[in-house]
Amino acid sequence: MLNLIANENMKIYRRMRTWILVILIVAIVLLTGILMKTHEAPPSSNWRTALQAQTTQLQQELTQVQGKHVFMPARATAGMEIQIKKNQYEISHNIAPAQYTAWSFTSTIEQRAIGVLLTVFVAIVAGDIVAGEFSSGTIKLLLTRPQTRARILLSKYVATLIFAVFMMAVTIVASLVIGGVLYGFANASQTYVYMDASGHVQQMGMIPYIFTNYAFNSVSMLMTVTIAFMISTIFRSSAIAIAISILSLFIGNTLVAVLSSYSWDKYILFANTDLSQYVFNGPLISGMTMTFSIIVLVVYFIVMNGLSWFLFKKRDVALT
Repeated sequence: MLNLIANENMKIYRRMRTWILVILIVAIVLLTGILMKTHEAPPSSNWRTALQAQTTQLQQELTQVQGKHVFMPARATAGMEIQIKKNQYEISHNIAPAQYTAWSFTSTIEQRAIGVLLTVFVAIVAGDIVAGEFSSGTIKLLLTRPQTRARILLSKYVATLIFAVFMMAVTIVASLVIGGVLYGFANASQTYVYMDASGHVQQMGMIPYIFTNYAFNSVSMLMTVTIAFMISTIFRSSAIAIAISILSLFIGNTLVAVLSSYSWDKYILFANTDLSQYVFNGPLISGMTMTFSIIVLVVYFIVMNGLSWFLFKKRDVALT
C-alpha cells in the first residue's frame, strides 16, 4: 500500500503543473504582501476617535436599512452589526488596532481569496488523478499490477490529501516568511477580536486563530477534493471533475441562501462545510449545531467515497 501511495506521489510531483501551482501560490502571497505594504495607511494618532467614527457611520447605515430607505442583503447587515460590536469592545477594553506583523499578515492571507485559490488548486489535482489515467490509457497498465482496485483508488485519494497538506504548508510558510520580511516577526502575542456563535465578543491569540482557521478550512477543502475525486472516477473526465468541483465551491453558499426558505436547506452539503460558523459569528442557518454538521459531512463523505469505490470497481476498463 505504501508503495502505491509513493508511486502516486511521484506522479503528482513529477508534473510541471504541480510546481506551477506552487509557484502561483507563493507569487500571489508575495504580490498581496507588496500591495498591502505599499498601500498601508499610516497608524492613526487617535485610534479611539477613528473607531468611534467608523462605528457611528455603520450605525447610520444600519438605521437607513432598517428604515427601508436602503436595501442591503441580510448577511451584509449582520456583518455591519458584528463590526459595530467589535469596535465597541476594542474601545471599552483599550485594544488598539494591531499593526501588521508576520502573524497578522498570515491571518489576512488566509481570510482573503488565497484560501479559496488553495482549494481550487488542490481540486485540479484531485479531478485529474483518476480521470487522467483513463484519458491517457495508463489505467490498463495500472490495473495489471497485483493490487486490488480498492487499494489503487485509496492510494490515489491518500496521495491527493497529502498534496493538499503540502500546499497548505507551502501557503503558511510563504505567508510567514514574506510577512516577516515585510513587517517583521515581533508581537507574536497579538490578539484577534471576534464574535462567537452566542453573539458575544471574544478574543484569542493571533497564532491560535491562524491554525484554528486553517483547520476549519481544511474541512471544506476535504469535501471539495472528495467531490472532484468522485466526479473524476465516475465520468473519467478531468475537465468535468475540475469544473464541477470549482463551481460547487463558488456557488455552494449562494445555493444555500437561495433555498433558505425550505426546512431541508440545512441538509445541503454546502450549508455544513464551514464549521467555523459554530465558533465565529454563529451558524448560517438558525438551529444548526456543530454535531449536526459533522454528522451530515460524515454521511456525504461516506456516500461520495463509497460511490467512487463501487463504480471504479465495476468499471470495464476494456471499453476505455
